[in-house]
Amino acid sequence: MRASTDIDRPEGRRPLLSIRWTIFGAFALMVLAGGAVSVLLGYTLTSDAVIGEAQRRVEQDLHSAWALYDQQLENVRHTTRFVSILRRSQDVLSGQASGGEVDDLRRRLEAIRNRAGMDTLTLVGNDGRTVMRTRAPYTNGDIALMDPVRRDAVLTGSAAGTVRLPATVLAADGAELLERATIEVRPTPMASSTVERLESDGLMIEAAETVSDDAGRPLGMVVGGILLNRNWSIPDAIRDTVFRNETFDGRPLGTATIFMRDVRIATNVLGEDGMRAIGTRVSRAVEDVVLADGKPYRDRAFVVNDWYLSAYDPLRDLDGKVVGILYVGILEAKFLGYRTRLIQSFVWLTAAGMLIALLFGLAMALWLSRPIRRLTDAAMRMAALDLNARVPTSGGVFKDLHTLNHAFNQMADNLDRESEALVRSNAALQSSNANLKQLNQNYMDMLEFVTHELKSPLASCLFGVGSLKEGLIGQPNGEQARVLDAVERNLEYLNEMILNYLNLSRIEKNELRFEPRSLSFRKEVLDPTMEQVSRQVYATGMFVAIDVPEDVMVKGDRDLLRIVMDNLLSNAVKYGRHYSTIRVWHEELPSGVQRFRVQNEGRGFRPADIEKLFRKFSRLDVAELRAKRGTGLGLFITRQIIERHGGQIRAETRENQWAMFVFDLPGG
Repeated sequence: MRASTDIDRPEGRRPLLSIRWTIFGAFALMVLAGGAVSVLLGYTLTSDAVIGEAQRRVEQDLHSAWALYDQQLENVRHTTRFVSILRRSQDVLSGQASGGEVDDLRRRLEAIRNRAGMDTLTLVGNDGRTVMRTRAPYTNGDIALMDPVRRDAVLTGSAAGTVRLPATVLAADGAELLERATIEVRPTPMASSTVERLESDGLMIEAAETVSDDAGRPLGMVVGGILLNRNWSIPDAIRDTVFRNETFDGRPLGTATIFMRDVRIATNVLGEDGMRAIGTRVSRAVEDVVLADGKPYRDRAFVVNDWYLSAYDPLRDLDGKVVGILYVGILEAKFLGYRTRLIQSFVWLTAAGMLIALLFGLAMALWLSRPIRRLTDAAMRMAALDLNARVPTSGGVFKDLHTLNHAFNQMADNLDRESEALVRSNAALQSSNANLKQLNQNYMDMLEFVTHELKSPLASCLFGVGSLKEGLIGQPNGEQARVLDAVERNLEYLNEMILNYLNLSRIEKNELRFEPRSLSFRKEVLDPTMEQVSRQVYATGMFVAIDVPEDVMVKGDRDLLRIVMDNLLSNAVKYGRHYSTIRVWHEELPSGVQRFRVQNEGRGFRPADIEKLFRKFSRLDVAELRAKRGTGLGLFITRQIIERHGGQIRAETRENQWAMFVFDLPGG
């Protein structure tokens, strides 16, 4: 007869919530909240990514614009340099040329100027007067303007840069240049208020070369230049090269401009009339940054009649004075539209994903509730073994868990029956532990084998790199020598790592060979180790001060003690301050124990970290030390060796000043 239990008649208030719908409700809440956050973050990140990437493109385009601008400057420099070495130029400036020779040179220089695309090519005498112009009306004899380029050419022999020339200078070079330079200043939205109505100065790329006679005495100079006012070649070349004539809504996508101060003098930005916006002015925001502060501007800016993602750089003369601006920009509207479409797509995808997630959550809630009910039924069947077990069940929330509590109460009496299973499990655990020990032994055997097999090839590599550095098979050049240094450092690091792992394997397997004898610490341990680390010491500019008498005798294994000193000295070099002193000194204790100290100047470490230093694979969590490569085994191996000798090792420090390792060895 089946016993009656409270499972059939639960006490207290019946639970009201279903696990199935509670799980689904919580999941739905997380999905909706996550979707909202995702949309918000997606909008922010997408906006920043699209506009930020476009802005970075503009900045790269400005670099290309500078390259084209500098190319024009080099073109003028090369042309003036060529003219400066012509014999006829020397003759004309020295006054030794006949009238016919002067006319012939003028014609030749005018042809050279036209081929080079230059606007001026002038010979100026030592007295500062113009000797020859190559543009009608070919006037000469006037005093030439001593602008920064010409002044620097007098001092250094050669100069090139951007200059602002007054209208009087342009008029002397030719009425055509003055006409090109004269620009009507037009009121521009978002620019400063317009005061001047007419701008007649010119902005010019100019180069000057000193002309000397055969004895090296200066005779004068050659001055050439390209007038930037209404010179479409540079901004159009920037547009064609950088933006490849891309358009958006019938307008050029990318534009470029050369400003003289704040006035556009050469541009492919179009105004409302569809013509080049010559005479319009830069926006006030850009003017305050570039012209007032002399800094680059990288941001969106209003350009004539629309917003552009833009980049502005100041144009300076050789005195550092800002005389103009170089600009490139891309229509912002294209990227705003792209951003909008991308965000809309992201929102739709997020909504679809949320719907799929909700359906999946509903399926998961149904699926998760079924095992709980099955578990409840199984618990009730198991509980039938003892119907007297009870736990309080009132106040439950979930009706499935309410039933499950009754089943767990009844299963409590059956725990003793599980003890046998626990015994069997414990036996299995011991077997697994034995297997793990065997696996660890196999691992150490493999580690020893691999590191041992790597020693010889690595030694050959180190020997080969050393031979290359020493020039035994050809003297390396500077770059090759630097590469060989880097390879040698990495090979030495690998060699150190292999030796540490090999020693670790021997220590773990208790196979570290220990053959103590009486030996001279200075002669047989310290000096050979110093030879090994001397290259590291030299590379860091450090100095090692040794105060260890040659007659100090210890009882120990020579090879193991060399490992100790190599680790301590290598650490002192690696973590010490460059060009500092490493000290090694000795003292004999009254008991006959020989005490040695190794100290370096540098970052040191916190006293609380001292014990971590000697742990296996332990490295200090300090930013300056994380940059140093290491296995974290050196000091662990060092302590094992010192203790094998019957000695002790400890670390001392003063943060940001020094670190010191002290170890004791038995006297010999």
